[in-house]
Amino acid sequence: MIAMEITKLFNNTESFSGSILQDEPLSKHTTMRVGGKACLFLQPDNADSFVYALRQLKTHSVPYFLLGGGSNVIMPDCPEFVVLSTKKLCSAEIAEKNERGAILKLGAGASWGRVCNLCKDNCFLGFESFSGLPGTVGGALYMNATCFGFSACDNLVNVRYFDIEADEIRTYEKNADDWGYKRSPFQDSNRIVLEANFCVKSADVSKEAVAEIYAKTLQERVGKGHFSAPSAGSVFKNDSANGIVAGRLIDECGLKGLQVGGARVADWHGNFIINTGNATASDIKALVAQIKSVVKEKKGISLDCEIIFA
Repeated sequence: MIAMEITKLFNNTESFSGSILQDEPLSKHTTMRVGGKACLFLQPDNADSFVYALRQLKTHSVPYFLLGGGSNVIMPDCPEFVVLSTKKLCSAEIAEKNERGAILKLGAGASWGRVCNLCKDNCFLGFESFSGLPGTVGGALYMNATCFGFSACDNLVNVRYFDIEADEIRTYEKNADDWGYKRSPFQDSNRIVLEANFCVKSADVSKEAVAEIYAKTLQERVGKGHFSAPSAGSVFKNDSANGIVAGRLIDECGLKGLQVGGARVADWHGNFIINTGNATASDIKALVAQIKSVVKEKKGISLDCEIIFA
């Protein structure tokens, strides 16, 4: 189906509320700032519209890609799919509260900045390791994002998701066996995160002290150069069980500063690829392939990509 025909599925219906953009540059929606124009970019205003969009795209066999904060994904130079954004599913509220802490209900599109601000305003601890983390709740759950020893699943209670094959909204209750390093039960599945509940603890210090705790993590990210240039964060997975740190291996292989087109291995962090200004998805793919080849040849280790190539 061409964009005009797909658009008709969402126009003039009370079932869909949101923006419908044609030829939308995906470089505007990713932290790496690369990606060609999507024939159609859908941004539903609420969960009902989001589920309606999913149903229509599936029914009409329209290829699509789910996009949250765009912080861990490289969009193609010539996209051949519709993009469905979760960014408006951004609610972040206190569902329950007691003297020990609270349950936070977070939409899949809620940014971690918004979540951390909610915690700071209410003196909650539990997400300080995600202070400054780009991306959204849904994306972090999908990848089971891990920072400073904390993983997205650690505070998780349950997830409300849409099962696209069963065509119904269901609830997943956390089972620790389903989770691992950069592994979640939502990968390679029919489950699409809509919202999730997490537990947090009340801090026994002042509001100002809580703010300082969150600020410390943010400052550490700044100090490590996380925001020095457009990037998608860590490119390769670590393997702590075997003592493998991807950035260290890349550094030992002398690959810092290696560049293909506009994509470059950061001079300050071996596991970051940055966009020097005109990088393309093809540049990044080629650079990733070159890094993996050199590390394999020199160290005998096969690096596994963390970033997703859409």
